[in-house]
Amino acid sequence: MFDKLTETIEKSLQKLKGEGKITEINIAQTMKDVRTALTKADVDYNTAKTFCNTVKEKALGQDVLTRVKPKELIVKILRD
Repeated sequence: MFDKLTETIEKSLQKLKGEGKITEINIAQTMKDVRTALTKADVDYNTAKTFCNTVKEKALGQDVLTRVKPKELIVKILRD
């Protein structure tokens, strides 16, 4: 179950590759994929939704540092 969850989240984070800034559009799709992966892993929908909304709020508008990829920034926010 955790392998599938990890795989799905990694695929959704790959979509951010090459982006210079985290925008509402690209983070919305990524968080939708993460929320879907969490609910498929039997996480309560409201918990998954709250988690994704919190990550989205923290990530929106953050500039991606030249040495840090958007994917890596989202992973940092997810871990925080």
